[in-house]
Amino acid sequence: MSSMRNAVTRRPHRERAQPEARKKWGLLEKHKDYSLRAQDYNTKKKKLSQLTTKIRDRHPDEFAYGMLNKGSGKQGKHGRSGDENRLSHDAVKLLKTQDAGYLRVAAARGRKEMKKVNEQLGVAEGSTGQKIVFEDAAPQEDKRGKKRDSGGHVLEDVNMNEVAYPELPALGMNSDDEVENPEESDVPTSRAKAKKALHLEKDASARLRAERKRRRRLQEVRKVKLDMLKKRQQEILATADQLDLQRARMAKAIGGVNKTGVKFKLRERKR
Repeated sequence: MSSMRNAVTRRPHRERAQPEARKKWGLLEKHKDYSLRAQDYNTKKKKLSQLTTKIRDRHPDEFAYGMLNKGSGKQGKHGRSGDENRLSHDAVKLLKTQDAGYLRVAAARGRKEMKKVNEQLGVAEGSTGQKIVFEDAAPQEDKRGKKRDSGGHVLEDVNMNEVAYPELPALGMNSDDEVENPEESDVPTSRAKAKKALHLEKDASARLRAERKRRRRLQEVRKVKLDMLKKRQQEILATADQLDLQRARMAKAIGGVNKTGVKFKLRERKR
């Protein structure tokens, strides 16, 4: 009977999966997973209980020779190195002298950069001023009353008092031929020229606005850079002063404050 039951195709076993709303929490925990997690939790809990009991029942006079070992208390700890790796007094003074030289070079470089940015700011602000006219300059030729193209160039020298007469038709033409009015023929041309000039003027004004905006933005960037350079220069000078003070104290040239906060000063020898 059991052989017949085993011969029948059974439905494959499928475990329940994690619901779609809880996919972010990973796979669904089964009973075997819970058993392993509970076993690990109980093991750690038992170990902590044993350590707590051991600490509570510790003898206050407990002693071990490992306590006398110098390196046993520093295993796995990082602290200050011993005296064998410490620099001598003269070596420290030499290093501080080199640091002072570097700070002087950095301060000189900062002064050059600040001077350059100041010059750029001055030139840019001066270029946006008014037009300067000198009295001894030669007077320009008066170009009023002259025809110009869209770019403003003079086309021909024509005075305002001169009268322009229209061209007459050539001799021998029939009376039936139509005579074109020159004023009517010039109207479309003048309108086209005016439209083109207006378009060029708008284009020029747009380019001028873009150029002004670019210059204004460049000036703001330069001002921010100048402020940063000034701040860095102050920090460099303050560091240099502090370093000079340290070198003077190491050379015992000035007084100061000791580790306990007591002020002292060097007494000069009586003359």
